[in-house]
Amino acid sequence: MTNKNNYNIISLLIGRIGTNVADSLFYMAILWYFKTHFNSPMLLSVIFITESSIDMFSFTLGPIIDRIDIKKALKLVTIIQAMLSIIIIPLFNNQKLHFLGITFLIVVYVLSTIGSTLIYPAEDKILPNIIEKKELPRVNRIFQMSYQTLDLFLNAGATILITFLSIKNTIIISALVFAFALLFYTRLHFKLPNTSSPEGNTRYFKDLVSGWQALRTNKNILILILPFALTNLFYGISSVGLPYFATKYLNNSALSYGSLELASSIGGLLGSLIVQRLYVKDSQLRLLIVTCLMLSGLAIILEVITAPIWPILILIFALCSTFWISIMNINFKVLVQESFPSNLLGRIITINSSIVNCMIPIGSFLGGFIVKNYGARPAIILEGVAQLVTAVFYLIMFLKRKRA
Repeated sequence: MTNKNNYNIISLLIGRIGTNVADSLFYMAILWYFKTHFNSPMLLSVIFITESSIDMFSFTLGPIIDRIDIKKALKLVTIIQAMLSIIIIPLFNNQKLHFLGITFLIVVYVLSTIGSTLIYPAEDKILPNIIEKKELPRVNRIFQMSYQTLDLFLNAGATILITFLSIKNTIIISALVFAFALLFYTRLHFKLPNTSSPEGNTRYFKDLVSGWQALRTNKNILILILPFALTNLFYGISSVGLPYFATKYLNNSALSYGSLELASSIGGLLGSLIVQRLYVKDSQLRLLIVTCLMLSGLAIILEVITAPIWPILILIFALCSTFWISIMNINFKVLVQESFPSNLLGRIITINSSIVNCMIPIGSFLGGFIVKNYGARPAIILEGVAQLVTAVFYLIMFLKRKRA
């Protein structure tokens, strides 16, 4: 890699880390505000439904990501996110928000999340254009390791800030970190292939369809992502239960949820550390997917079973689960980057995300109902069972294809 490419990679990495930090602080503050001020699993599920619904419709942003000036988009979106954080600060002075205040808070959260949905695929689109194909696994590993290392401090740090500095001050810090990320996005210097068209907006739907057609023709990738849509229904259910599960068995404060997220981040970091040794393709990738899902699902089930007996095991099994999921996800990410041309990556990545996440909003709604009526444990154990069932489904499917 040239010095210029190294400069761009470092600037992109630091900018994305800044966005990730600010995003997480903003998210955790809103999440914990809803949990502590309203104490309603159904209302808390609104946050998860909102986030996952945006992910579900992210495919509509694909043609935009492929056609806009990515550097300008990174800067503009980050400015808007910082402004949104500032706008809602006065709301936290009111201990009892009325309906309009709650609605406004959710709208701001929606807009900020849409901004992140635009920014995150930019990395996947930029990297194949500024580094050689053979460098993709290594650079993706560096990026993922950086995020996971950061999360070790971020998840615990966010809950510490919320506990000791207040939700309002956490939002102020998130605005400052968005501004920090903006400084590094302005330092990016690269040129992507020109994808503009004289037809302008009239090509939007054609671009959308062409992205889907490209994905549909790649059966190896399509067959891998479709079952995850159903699996993520149960992820949505589990997400609503986790804050209540953590406060019941670990500690009755935001620190308990932060500890659970911290353990998950350690697992993700360990997975990204060894993923280069486990970067596989074709039949080996299929075996890896089955193995990772089985071991992750088993860890989640054991996490729930052992919680009342020995709560510390919750953290250990949470670590184990994300360890295996991290290995699987990074291998899949590289597979997608290698399988499609850069001018289609924005559409492919967002379509993938939409397919995989399409059931999470339903799961989040069901999660609110399940947690309210049956508690957090059933909500979480369902995710583990779903992962085991998906692993068995993949195993049967791969064996049939091998015999065919």
